[in-house]
Amino acid sequence: MLSQEKNVLSIKVEFEPEEFAKNVDKTVKEIASKVNIPGFRKGHAPRKVLEMRFGKTAIFAEAFEAMLPDAIEEIVKDYELDLIDEPSVKIEKMEEGSPVEVVLTFEVSPEITLPPLEDISVERAVADVSDETLEGTIQEILKQNSTLVPVEGRPISGTDTVAIEYFTILLGENGEEERHGPDTTTLDLSQPSVRTEIKDALLGKETGAQAEAEVMVEEDYPEKNLAGKTLRYEMTVTEVKERVLPDLTPEFFHKILQKECASEDEFREEIRKIIHESMQAENQSMAEYDAVELISGKADLEVPETLISRQVEVMKKEEEERIQHDRNISMDEYLKETGTTKEEYEEKIRKQAETIVRRSLVLDKIAEDLKVSVEKEDFEAEMELLASTYKIDADRLVKSLFKDEKRLIEVANRIKYKKTVKAIMEAVRVTDAAAPQTEEHNKNG
Repeated sequence: MLSQEKNVLSIKVEFEPEEFAKNVDKTVKEIASKVNIPGFRKGHAPRKVLEMRFGKTAIFAEAFEAMLPDAIEEIVKDYELDLIDEPSVKIEKMEEGSPVEVVLTFEVSPEITLPPLEDISVERAVADVSDETLEGTIQEILKQNSTLVPVEGRPISGTDTVAIEYFTILLGENGEEERHGPDTTTLDLSQPSVRTEIKDALLGKETGAQAEAEVMVEEDYPEKNLAGKTLRYEMTVTEVKERVLPDLTPEFFHKILQKECASEDEFREEIRKIIHESMQAENQSMAEYDAVELISGKADLEVPETLISRQVEVMKKEEEERIQHDRNISMDEYLKETGTTKEEYEEKIRKQAETIVRRSLVLDKIAEDLKVSVEKEDFEAEMELLASTYKIDADRLVKSLFKDEKRLIEVANRIKYKKTVKAIMEAVRVTDAAAPQTEEHNKNG
């Protein structure tokens, strides 16, 4: 080994003259068998002729390239290197009759010093389903299973769904107006996303009535041409529907729970259990995230620029594809809309990429230290879970995955991640936080 600096090490390799000569002869024969040289039968052109045709340097380089992979593989095995990039090659001497001297530079995973896991402490919130949460969830279930029925002859209420035809007028600073429309939309007035100005203008109206509302666009609105401007909506009510909730019957309970439930009280208790389990899972996930973040923050390592750059490129490509799919605009157009410079975007995404790579390296180190591995039974359990989730046959899922190496690796990595996080939570100190007390409880206490 010549040198090592951080996660980059250089190793000098010498190939014996006999080994190089043997590979040169082999390369010459391979070239001769593939090319047609006038005056010679295919495969019988002399070496001197081939050297004149292709150049001695090119033949030597091809012979050397044939030797290199086995040499790199042997070095990686002997030194137990965990490569993060292809090694660079510098040929220092390549002559027949002399050792071929080469310097190989390897970039490997960085040294990582983890904090003692038993010194890491995280807090896990205790799941507590309030009556308010339960009631809100049940009302949402009822709403999702409700029907919309057209109504006429009565004013619009705050729980109605209203179909409108409307014009949008952009009001300029000097009183000029820019008119767009007509357009149509349907508004569920019970949703908080409906602007108060629009809702207030529609309340009390009936089918066929007209209404106007002026809305001030926020200064930080993504479309800069509208930010801070005033929009006037001229609306005509074309239809009003009221929401009819389903009756709380055993049939409805079975539809929601996929199990028998005789009374409303029993139904509510089952919903409370489902919410509680969901809360527990969410609280556990948050505690796991906190544990990984704490360990990652306390770990001593330098994140290689190669891995950061690679992650940046992946993230930029994914975001460009998402914006193209969702908005049908380019990244440059998106940045212009949001008022973000390329430098600001690059800095933001680089910080995110560095955090992701750091966390990944730390998790890999923990998995190595705790000897986490993916066993056959882990894979089978994951397949059963996926099959159950997507309602497909597990054997068919396994067969399809084994035909797709990329997906297979993704599944294996996901299993390894789950097992590593589980091992982390068994090693760190976890404190269950008491559920926050309500004001009513405090008064009664």
